Amino acid sequence: PVADAAALTVADLEPVLALSPALIVLGTGERQVFPSAAVMAACLSRGIGLEVMNNPAAARTFNILAGEGRKVAAAFILEG
Repeated sequence: PVADAAALTVADLEPVLALSPALIVLGTGERQVFPSAAVMAACLSRGIGLEVMNNPAAARTFNILAGEGRKVAAAFILEG
């Protein structure tokens, strides 16, 4: 239900965090928008890296990392 990266909450990201990936690739739409400090801290406090980029770059990065066998998850914000 998130349509704006600035509105992303830890609760919104919880299903991805529950996967316990080593890294989350977060696609924030057409442009890179960093989430709140609380969201970033929730990842880091669990030892999960967070890379933020626009959706096309996030898709490419996810495919490369997954192809290398890395424990990676992706989350994409789809703009309406």
